[in-house]
Amino acid sequence: MNYNIVGKIDSGDRFIYKSMKNIRVSLCSVPVEGWGVRLDRKRSEGSLGIMPKVAIVSLIDAMKKAGFSKSSYDFYDIDMLYPSDDEVRKYFVSQRPDVVGLSAVVSTSYSQVKRLSSIIRSELPGCWIAMGGNLAANSETVLKTTDIDLSVVGDGEIAWVKLLNYIIENPDRNDHKSKLKLNEIRGVAFLDEKGRINLSGFGEAIPAEKQIYPDYDLLKSGLKDRPEEFNNYLKVGLETDWFSFDDRAKDKNRGKNIGQIFTSKGCVARCTFCQRSTKGYRVQPLEHLENHLKYLKEKLDVGFIQILDENFGSNKKHAYQVADILHKHDLLWLAGGVRCTSTTNADVKYYRDRGCSALKYGVESGSQKILDLMEKVFTVNDVERALTACHKHGVFSPLAIMLGMPGEDERTAKETGQFLGRMCSILGVHLKWVSHDVMWALPLPGTPLWEYGEQLGVIGKNDHDVVDYLTRVSDAGCFRRYYINLNGAPMSEVCFWEHLVFFEASRTFHKLNNVNKKLTQKYREKNLAVKSANPRNSLRYTALTFTTITYLVDKYCVGSKFFDSLPRMIVYPIVKYLLYFEYQIQKLFARNKSNNFFVYTKKVKRLPKENVKDRSSKRRSLRGYVVKNRQPVTSGLEKVRELLRIGL
Repeated sequence: MNYNIVGKIDSGDRFIYKSMKNIRVSLCSVPVEGWGVRLDRKRSEGSLGIMPKVAIVSLIDAMKKAGFSKSSYDFYDIDMLYPSDDEVRKYFVSQRPDVVGLSAVVSTSYSQVKRLSSIIRSELPGCWIAMGGNLAANSETVLKTTDIDLSVVGDGEIAWVKLLNYIIENPDRNDHKSKLKLNEIRGVAFLDEKGRINLSGFGEAIPAEKQIYPDYDLLKSGLKDRPEEFNNYLKVGLETDWFSFDDRAKDKNRGKNIGQIFTSKGCVARCTFCQRSTKGYRVQPLEHLENHLKYLKEKLDVGFIQILDENFGSNKKHAYQVADILHKHDLLWLAGGVRCTSTTNADVKYYRDRGCSALKYGVESGSQKILDLMEKVFTVNDVERALTACHKHGVFSPLAIMLGMPGEDERTAKETGQFLGRMCSILGVHLKWVSHDVMWALPLPGTPLWEYGEQLGVIGKNDHDVVDYLTRVSDAGCFRRYYINLNGAPMSEVCFWEHLVFFEASRTFHKLNNVNKKLTQKYREKNLAVKSANPRNSLRYTALTFTTITYLVDKYCVGSKFFDSLPRMIVYPIVKYLLYFEYQIQKLFARNKSNNFFVYTKKVKRLPKENVKDRSSKRRSLRGYVVKNRQPVTSGLEKVRELLRIGL
């Protein structure tokens, strides 16, 4: 570490800058999936582009503003490159950084963090290793069981600069006495000399006016000698069903690629299964958006935009301005994370007229009981109104549901299926030809669902048990085969929920519709053309060996008019126990058993039926239950643990 002063003091900024000295910093993305575990796919194989590493770009921007020289930092996109252990080792030996920052954006990256930090520590014993991202909600366990020295909890930009200042003045990572000074920095978690977790609160939120758009030249630098991987940030718009059903997408003068932007940060909701990464909700100033869009169009051949906001449309004035700017530059766009209560029929029309091709709502369930437990704060009727408006104005809206929440049962799954059937009836197209995702509830730290798992004893409260859980969720997604049963339902019932949804959706559709065969066939052919160009179409179950029964049921039963005409009381039990038999076979022969939740099931009590209400809601919520059963906090250490457990 060199001690040549190159920086400045800026007392007028929210950042607190001290005299800066040269320091070598490596910022690295942590793989989300793919290393060491056979999954359906790597994220790079999807039809939508990979989200730019906005967090790392923002940290580097903060360093620049703080006076750090360009030679002080380097970016290594491990998530995109999936390098071997030897390649990782060679990189750090060549760079010899004083500080390594690992961006663990999802909590399912524990094993990756442990692997990478071990490699770094073996080669660079004196190097500081810090971690940020959602995995920081498990800071105590991570700090005790990996080679991580520090974690940044919450927004990291302000805390990161202050942390680097501290390290410059206190280079010895083993100086526990000096470490106590870290309590002066909000958002930094560390272990004291006695191994106790210290955290002075969540990191300060970066002001909206300081948020930036991704620097694609910086993103390229993280790919080292494999620049071809940059294409994973940019996928072809016509290869995804998000855009392919919009005739405007076929304009020959339109750029072929999809660019990704954030126009706001944070979320107005607090869904009981969702891990929030930042406090509050704030919109970005739009004065720099046009220049960024010009760059995407002119330099990267972008003709499509994916808005990554968690709550697009919650600030309607801002959303309208964004739509106007995108329309001005003739860009087709889509937005996910849209709340159905934030869009009216007039809003959808306005967005469509200004280039909107698709809006994705966080629907999750067709059962009001489950929506309330999730704390969605909207009704099934609200969802139907939003989706009807999309259909009316020709805006594509993929259907996404989540199964397996505490309180789920065959009745709620049936309600969800009937809801999907009604939505398909509005579209005039069967569920088999409508884009839909089925996810399963996965307990993540910092959520009421995680705390509920702790209270049930499925997720242990000691480090050993938490490590066991985090190892099993490592590289896992919200898929059925990774489902951990916090619901308490027998597995014979759980195995049937997804198909029950499909069966009821099909029955409801056939009941409500005189099927327009011409329309259906046209939609089917168009959908098949899209899927044939989509790598996801060829994905296989790789974590489990046997899927024959599921395949046959999907092919010959789901969507069949004949099957739908048969009595439920006869066909449903047969299918249900065939699927349960398949599950038992899968348990015996499953690959990667340590990562397969079907192998790790534990009988737990069902969620009580009494009306447990959240303080701020008249509806029944899972949050109300966990708060009611939360143990009283009596010590400072327990307060820190509760702060991390509850999350943002």
